[in-house]
Formats: sequence, structure tokens, C-alpha cells
Amino acid sequence: MTDETHGSQPPLEPGVDLSGRDLRHRDLRNAPLEGADLSGADLRGVDLGEADLRGADLSGADLRRATCGGFCSEADFAGADLDEATFDHADLSDATLAGATCARASFREADLERADCSDLVGPEADFSRVSARDAVFAEAELDDARFVDATLVYAGFGEAELPGATFDGADLLAATLLGADCDRASFVDADCSEAMVHEATLTHTDFAGATLTGVELASAELRGASLPPGADPR
Repeated sequence: MTDETHGSQPPLEPGVDLSGRDLRHRDLRNAPLEGADLSGADLRGVDLGEADLRGADLSGADLRRATCGGFCSEADFAGADLDEATFDHADLSDATLAGATCARASFREADLERADCSDLVGPEADFSRVSARDAVFAEAELDDARFVDATLVYAGFGEAELPGATFDGADLLAATLLGADCDRASFVDADCSEAMVHEATLTHTDFAGATLTGVELASAELRGASLPPGADPR
């Protein structure tokens, strides 16, 4: 296979330079691409299978509708287009997704521990059952996103836009929601113990059955919110 811009495609191996390449017709399933440069590459609709992308540079790459369930720890997806992509069960621990877009993408049961998801734009993205301990979603735009049964211990959502998001059954122990917009969000049966919600917008938010031990609600906007019995909004 040739590429009109770059000539013959180089072999798939760790550290290879595939930046800017059109890779839509290459078989990348299980490819050994650890530390590879895939920045700006065209990967639309590509099945990456369980490719080894640890430490790879995919910044600015186009992965719309791509599928990957492999090893992406410490990979750089900054500014990448992940709209409608599927990363179910993928290892994205310590990965960078800052400034990426992931509208309607699926990360179900993925490992996002310590991942940098700041400024992520992902309306209707599905993060159900992810493990995202210590992950950062600061200033992310995640309207109607799903975090059902997710592990979000110590996760940071400072100033994030989360209207209509669903956190039902999630573990948000000591998570940070400072200044976040959670209008119409749902935290049904979630463990929000010690979560920080200073100046958060929690209007019309549903906390039915949620654990709010140690949560100071006094400075949050709670108009129309449904709180569990015994919760003190003062």
C-alpha cells in the first residue's frame, strides 16, 4: 500500500514514525506500536484491536468511529478526534486526552486511572464502569455523559460542564466538583462521601439514595435538587 503524500508505508514496529499518514487501509489489530508517532494520522473507522499503543503520540489524530481495546497507557491523544470511537476495556491509564473530542464515544470498563481528560469535549460519551481514580476532567464538557457504576475516587471535575450527566451507582469518594455545572445530573445511589462541591451548580440534581457523608452543600446551588433524608444543605 502506498500513500500519495509519504510514499511507501513503513513497517509496524515500536517507535515508528507514522505521523500524518492515512492508515485507514492498514491492519493495525495487535500492532506493536509502543512509542510510535501517530500524530495527525487518519485512523477513521480503523479496528486497532488490542494494539500496543503504550506511550504512542496520537495527538491531533482522527480516530472517529475507530475501535481500540488494547494498551494505551501513557499515550497522548491531546486534541484528537475520538467522536463515536469505542475504547471499551482499553488501558488508558496515565494517558492524555486533554482537549480531545469524544462525542458519543464509548469507554465502558476502560482503565482511565490518572488520565488527563481536562478540556475533553464529549457530549453523550459513555464512561460506565470505568476505573478513573485520580483522573482529571477539569473544564471538560460532558453534557449527558454516563458514568454509571464508575470508580471516580479522587477524580477532579473542577469547572466541568456536566448537565444531564448520569453518575448513578458511581464511587465519587473525595472527588472534586468545585464550580462544576451538574444541572439535571443524576447521582442516584452514588457514594459522594467527602466530595467537594463548593460553588457547584446542583440545580434539579437527583441524589436519591446517595451517600453525602462529609459533603458541605452550603455554597452549592441546590434549587430543585432531590437530597437523601438527613442531608444538610446549610
